[in-house]
Amino acid sequence: MKFTHLFLILAAALGLVACNDNESPELGFAAEKELLSVVGAEESTMETEIEKFSYIVGGDVGLQFFTSDTKIDQKAFALGMADALNNQRPRISKEDAVKVVENYYAAQQEKTAKYQEEMNATAEKNIQEGKKFLSENSTKNGVVTTETGLQYKIIIPGAGASPAATSRVLVHYRGTFIDGREFDTSSKHGGSVELSLADVIPGWTEALQKMKEGAKWELYLHPELAYGPQGQLPTIGPMATLVFEVELEKVLTSE
Repeated sequence: MKFTHLFLILAAALGLVACNDNESPELGFAAEKELLSVVGAEESTMETEIEKFSYIVGGDVGLQFFTSDTKIDQKAFALGMADALNNQRPRISKEDAVKVVENYYAAQQEKTAKYQEEMNATAEKNIQEGKKFLSENSTKNGVVTTETGLQYKIIIPGAGASPAATSRVLVHYRGTFIDGREFDTSSKHGGSVELSLADVIPGWTEALQKMKEGAKWELYLHPELAYGPQGQLPTIGPMATLVFEVELEKVLTSE
């Protein structure tokens, strides 16, 4: 009996989108030996090309499960793979297999819908808090607001060259939420960071072109100038307003 239908169902399961709960299966030494015995493998180094190729294929399939956050019982998976390779009769009927996958898919859809609902609520909260913050911030001494809604305050004016929209620059920075909590700083990355203005968030691209070498500014970015509705999960939520302290150390190229 052929296993085409089971592999099609398995392929469908691989495509499911699950919420990120940061859990991944672990396999102990004893369990690994048991799994190897299920598929008829030996605990030995892989010497032949077919052994190496098989291991690569297994790793690729495992990575698909891992990155899609699809929970798998590794022993049962190995048993199913062994039965398929040995052309054995499936231990689960086609009808039951379809029901299992449908139930799993329905559960994943429910989790995804709940997750999206939570993200929407977070986004709305961030929008309202961000608007209030920027409205109050715009009236503070020294804060400038541009046509795009970018707000900035000059701490040190600088006196060197200004970069172009495609320039590479060397910067120091510190990023915080509007409540003052720090989420990133260049000191975590070894100090000065080299980057291209073409690759950064819109608020940075706009602000850096206005800055001169040696300048230090504080930027206040509404979501459209930062990470927008997608955020930068898990650190930055959707529609978050952000504050950056940016020091333009050097313009490396001007194109």
